[in-house]
Amino acid sequence: MTGARPSVCLVGGPDVDARLDFMNLLSREFDVSAAGTDPLLGPRFAAAGFEYRYYRMSRRLNPLLDMYSLWRLVRLFHREQPTIVHTFDTKPAVWGRLAARLAGVPIVVGTLPGLGSLYTDPDWTGRLTRAIYQRLQTFVSRHTDLTLFQNADDAREFERRGVVPRHSVAIVHGSGIRTDLFAPPKSRDNVGAGRAELGLPATGVVVVMVSRILRSKGVLEFAAAARQVRQAAPEVTFLLVGPTDLDSRDTLTAGELAEVRRSVLWVGLRNDVKDILALSDVFVFPSFYREGIPRALLEAASMALPLVAVDGPGSRDVVVDGVNGFLVPPRNAEAIRDAVLRLARDPALRSRFGERARQRAIAEFDVARVAERTCSLYRALLAGRHGARAA
Repeated sequence: MTGARPSVCLVGGPDVDARLDFMNLLSREFDVSAAGTDPLLGPRFAAAGFEYRYYRMSRRLNPLLDMYSLWRLVRLFHREQPTIVHTFDTKPAVWGRLAARLAGVPIVVGTLPGLGSLYTDPDWTGRLTRAIYQRLQTFVSRHTDLTLFQNADDAREFERRGVVPRHSVAIVHGSGIRTDLFAPPKSRDNVGAGRAELGLPATGVVVVMVSRILRSKGVLEFAAAARQVRQAAPEVTFLLVGPTDLDSRDTLTAGELAEVRRSVLWVGLRNDVKDILALSDVFVFPSFYREGIPRALLEAASMALPLVAVDGPGSRDVVVDGVNGFLVPPRNAEAIRDAVLRLARDPALRSRFGERARQRAIAEFDVARVAERTCSLYRALLAGRHGARAA
């Protein structure tokens, strides 16, 4: 891409369209396009006024297909000639940045949104994948202008491991959310109808979790907490929203999925998460997956829900214990039970935590703040490049 303004190509995976709001804000100052791994996203980007390029990439370790993805991305960057390539997600952050450098892109930036299951999987295949990924990430980061992290814990760990040079690290808190869209309803008059549609009781406390159904997301702990809470407070209902992920090595067994179904109301993948949050009372996020900044947690906070989350990287950037929610140890259903029961029995506490959660979401995580922070980093990189040319 060429033009009077600097051009930015965002490179992600199958959900790169989640960055459309972010792209709209960037487009005030830059010409913006995107590349992703879902061939069906083109019309959505076209409707928003952006060019979209599809490239194929396997989620798993696949050397032959990875080399093909690298070649396709090099060709894409040669043809489009962006000023800045900014990659997101685990594998695009490796191959996308390497392709951009091979194609001679002037400025290369990579966001590592979280360490994911790579740093929680203890078996030998996990260790092998982690070792390969870390070597690749170390090499690529040393040929990158800037590596962005979404929380300080991940930045410190990658610096300690020698994966990223300290001088080329910055922190941008999350990908941002539209706090004007994810806003609590002015009235709860329609809550009963919405609950009835989902098969929920019209009254009582609804505790919701939104996540892919994976072991490291804490789904089993959520289900166990539901069984325990039911014994003490049968009026509390646990609602689980999200799809299974059978391609992941972290997926649940058939027996575990059956136990989840017996323990909670599981409604699967939904496209009306905002409406579901609006009829809920407490949000639980028991993930011990290495999140960057969990988007589901931000959406719930913006909707003024009190939060219960694992005390770990990413989640503790959103949840301030005793202020807008409770932080609990990982893999601890009893701690989730205790936090939920305390909130279920205290409407005033739920209200106070919810108000503070929304205030923090607006102040720290609104997409406009994230976009401005990112633009300021782009400007600094562009100024540095121009200064180097002048010298």
